[in-house]
Amino acid sequence: MRTLIQLIKENIIHREQMWNLAKAFQKKRYKGSDFGAMWAFVKPTMYIVVFYVAISIGFKSSKNIPGLICPYFVWLAIGMIAFFYMRDMILNGASCFRRYPALVSKAKYPVSTLPTTVCTSYMLVHFGMLAIGFAVSIIFGCFPSVYWLQIPFYMLLMYIMSFFWSICTGLISVVFRDFYNFLQVVNQAVFWLSGILFDINRLDPSMQKVFLFNPISYIVEGYRNAVCRHIWFWEEPEKLGYFMLVLLFMAVLALIMYKKLMKRIPDVI
Repeated sequence: MRTLIQLIKENIIHREQMWNLAKAFQKKRYKGSDFGAMWAFVKPTMYIVVFYVAISIGFKSSKNIPGLICPYFVWLAIGMIAFFYMRDMILNGASCFRRYPALVSKAKYPVSTLPTTVCTSYMLVHFGMLAIGFAVSIIFGCFPSVYWLQIPFYMLLMYIMSFFWSICTGLISVVFRDFYNFLQVVNQAVFWLSGILFDINRLDPSMQKVFLFNPISYIVEGYRNAVCRHIWFWEEPEKLGYFMLVLLFMAVLALIMYKKLMKRIPDVI
């Protein structure tokens, strides 16, 4: 508990420095490019269009999705927008400490703000993608409703999950260099195993139980429930319960690892 309080306190005290670092990271990421940060939106947009053409038109997967009140393209776009943030965090969260070795080696620098910096940096891109997703929804006839108000709830869960994920994997990738390479290998597999392209509610009940332990699946379904199905998060308490169980486990693991390994990181990095 003391470690958690320390993490929260450091992030609050250094929030301005963390915010400036997050913006600087995005500027540095596209430095020298004529189109700059526009590339952060072009690549995800191309992904959505390509998968729509290949799956919706080619394989006719858009039929018979129960409870859908909008076209398949909107359902696909909203889910993929949620996934893109978490996909970026799988790798970039794991490199949050390795990316700033000079800051980690400084004795007085609050390294607990680095995971928050990375999470915030990619959340800026997510805001832009979400605005595009909402615009696409409206164009296709899926207009704003009161159910959209729960999107910030899912964003908060996604942000907290990414924060603790970054601490866990960031520390592991510093101590075990091969771990980051392992994440690069499994990153693509996560896409196919998170229900991005298919409706997990149509799977066998036993298989659905497996997906309940995947926090990415819950967030993706949450976004889609808010925009494409009009289902409140409290209407599916079992799914929320499984997500919170995974989140609690990751939070406890992150705090234990941070307390035991953080003092060793400056020497190892």
